[in-house]
Amino acid sequence: MHLIWNKGLSEIQIYKTANIDRRLFSKIRSDADYHPQKQTILSLIIALHLNLVEAEDLLTRAGFAFSPVDTIDTIYQFCIENNIYDFRIIDELVYEQTELINPYTAETSY
Repeated sequence: MHLIWNKGLSEIQIYKTANIDRRLFSKIRSDADYHPQKQTILSLIIALHLNLVEAEDLLTRAGFAFSPVDTIDTIYQFCIENNIYDFRIIDELVYEQTELINPYTAETSY
């Protein structure tokens, strides 16, 4: 939660921007034993506008890492490195490269 406070944002802004259900966000915040899915962490990274070092740190803390062989991970890394934090642009890039709807921002992935 210190990332949210350091960015001067509210929790509501973050979970709404990340398209995360309020209950899930509360569970992430309050249950130390809960481990969210990778797509949830990536959505939070984009909503928080984290730089690559911060993003890699958050992923690591959640037990994940960017995979150099995963197209979607590569797209997220590219966007973070280039300060692209618009989910619509990320979704377009994912679709262009994979012809799939971005599973990391689809409402059903949470």
